Amino acid sequence: MAFRNLNRRAQINNETGLGTNTALSGGRFFAKDGRANIEIRGLHFWQRLNLYHTMLSMKRWKFLAAIMLFFIGINLIFAGIYLLIGLEHLSGMVANTYGEKFGEAFFFSAQTFTTVGYGRINPVGFLASFVASFEALTGLMSFALVTGMLYGRFARPRSFIRYSQNALFAPFKEGVALMFRMVPYTKNYLVNVEVKVSIAMKVLED
Repeated sequence: MAFRNLNRRAQINNETGLGTNTALSGGRFFAKDGRANIEIRGLHFWQRLNLYHTMLSMKRWKFLAAIMLFFIGINLIFAGIYLLIGLEHLSGMVANTYGEKFGEAFFFSAQTFTTVGYGRINPVGFLASFVASFEALTGLMSFALVTGMLYGRFARPRSFIRYSQNALFAPFKEGVALMFRMVPYTKNYLVNVEVKVSIAMKVLED
């Protein structure tokens, strides 16, 4: 069955919002990864910030980098607190230089934060013990939050669907219809599929 053009004089319009060129005015309605191409204005940064959603939607390497930076940063902060309290309140330290002492305070903080606690270094006095207890509580809560975010990232539904590169108009049921192909690229099957398509185009009529 031969295809026919709706209008031979119709010209391609790349500013409909569904084109492939995002540099033109208007841009795409949706990005190629399915995210809505929407710019929110009139709200402050803290009103638009959603840390949980950001952590769920960011790329995998950015998520892992954020977790590592948080882990290193929080232990640097607690190591600095132990230095302010006084390293004499940490029993079992064998370092001599200031840098080595800070390193031992950092790794003691990491062991306390992860609730490992090897036992060679232990806090002495109320203030150091209070800080260590608070750090252990912070570590437990942090691991619970990270575990929830990891589960949210793995449990988030994904479509795993690919679409044909081109769409076309072809005869269909005594008329003309827009046709394109879609297929799951994992070991899944589509059953009772319902698709809603939005299209914006400019057609020059006689």
